[in-house]
Amino acid sequence: MKRCLLLAALVACGGAEPAAVSAPRVVSGGGAPDAAPPGPAGDAAPRAPVVVAIVVDQLSAWVAEERLPLLPGDGGFAQLRREGTWAKALRLPYASTDTAPGHASLHTGRTPAESGIWGNELPEPSGRRVTFLRDAATKLVVPDGVLASPGSSAARLRVETVADRLRRAHPDALVVSVSLKDRGAIMPAGKQPSVAIWFESALGTFATSTAFASSFPQWAEPLAGPRAIERARAAPWTPSDPAWLARHAGEGDAGPGEGDLDGLGTVFPHVARTNAAFRAMPATDALLFELALAAASAEHDPKKPTLLLLSLSASDVIGHVFGPDSWEAWDHLYKLDAALGRFLAALERRVGDVSVVLSADHGNSSMPEVVRARRPPACDGPAPPVDPYERPACTSGVRITPHELQRELKAEADKALGTRAPWILGVAAPYVFLTEEGRALPEPKRATLDAAIRRVFARRKGAVAEIHDVRTLARTCPETLARARGVPDRARPGEDILTLVCRSWSPGSGAGDFYMVPRSGSYFDGELVAGKGASHGGPYLHDRTVPLLVRAPGAVDAGAVIADPVDFTAYSRILGALLGLDAEPPRVVLASLRAR
Repeated sequence: MKRCLLLAALVACGGAEPAAVSAPRVVSGGGAPDAAPPGPAGDAAPRAPVVVAIVVDQLSAWVAEERLPLLPGDGGFAQLRREGTWAKALRLPYASTDTAPGHASLHTGRTPAESGIWGNELPEPSGRRVTFLRDAATKLVVPDGVLASPGSSAARLRVETVADRLRRAHPDALVVSVSLKDRGAIMPAGKQPSVAIWFESALGTFATSTAFASSFPQWAEPLAGPRAIERARAAPWTPSDPAWLARHAGEGDAGPGEGDLDGLGTVFPHVARTNAAFRAMPATDALLFELALAAASAEHDPKKPTLLLLSLSASDVIGHVFGPDSWEAWDHLYKLDAALGRFLAALERRVGDVSVVLSADHGNSSMPEVVRARRPPACDGPAPPVDPYERPACTSGVRITPHELQRELKAEADKALGTRAPWILGVAAPYVFLTEEGRALPEPKRATLDAAIRRVFARRKGAVAEIHDVRTLARTCPETLARARGVPDRARPGEDILTLVCRSWSPGSGAGDFYMVPRSGSYFDGELVAGKGASHGGPYLHDRTVPLLVRAPGAVDAGAVIADPVDFTAYSRILGALLGLDAEPPRVVLASLRAR
């Protein structure tokens, strides 16, 4: 008998595959509003809105298009499709498709060039990479108190999030943000949330920082402290429905290219022996849903607007370790679907009707090993296959390992300049960072250093498509962006890479010195398990296209599908409308942002 994770029964176990969701109708815009459900009898005043904004980390549009229709008809995704609108292709119009830029862009409606959020990490002189949001002026706050360790904050964020706007309009509004990652919690929350908490795997506990609170929220302690985490990660991960998995995932467990994160293994069952490995478990989604429910139970006031922000990171870690085609990725989506449905039902029992906006911060592509194994015969013919998401079918990509690249760059720089010196600070995708000494080199020595860097990338031309000196970007980006497509046309395919890079580079934001563009199918290794798993971070449609599902009775069409690409600003504009911050209805937002 399979064991189930008992986190408020949010994760479903086993069972036959229920009937599929009824076929959604494809719309071309407009349409009559759905009737609004009646409010509770005797209400003296309308209830303040309750909105749930969900980001599923690394849920690409191609995965959603392929797999959501295969999920059970009684799950959360089927409910959102049945009761709301599914825009199949929400398009991110920039190249730096990573977690921090993605969350910031969705929740602000601004590109990385405008928000100042261009990456996930920064290099230190030691060669270690640290979180982009680390703020030495703050301290970590855990259930046991304030630590001496630096915390994280939204200090680098240059623009308002929807949550910031809500708190400005309604200072008493409840804004709660939860994630496994600091960037997944902080970028949606902005600078003045009620609560923003995330998982610190090195400590084995959830945390916040003094940027947001002087103490950890009491309602979260029973779920978020070290003892609770230890209990949650003790349960093994087994498939929910092995027959469904075998029928749809194919190719068997332990496929080529899969990694083993801290003894997690490459075949089911998986047991998380470390807190780092726990991040790759579907149980973390259930835990985040539990935390959101606890917040609603403890803090919700029907007279005040409520915004629950959830960034679900397990899918990203699973993609980095096992790849998106693995049994683990398929089973995770099945479990997430069940957990989402149970969460929505439990939340509405507590607070009444809620609106839901769900998307992703970036996409992904198959691992090189999978591409090689699936190479179709048409690749050898006169008309090789063309993929609408620009996924490579005939040529597999290459993993670019930042630590290896950093060593190679340092060795080449020392050789070129004839001395061992700290010219290269480090590599943090998508940038190479020079030290202050390297930046200050006089000509012609700076030219010698630049040439050495370009020689390294010339040797890696099979993995790196372009390398851009940010000094050149400073000169060319203003004119490039002035000529670029506007909203919503920029959501259509076909923009050049330089335009996408210019929307990613943010002057004066602490970005690096050379912007690296990987080839399609190649990517910067996340190094969770070096040389294994998949990643993202490129300017191609498989990384830039994510799904958008909106369920808001009376505000969007039920059972509708939008096939045309939609500009990414739809996410923040719909949130603003549902929270009463903007007058334009969500249905009109979707129609106005479609690129035909």
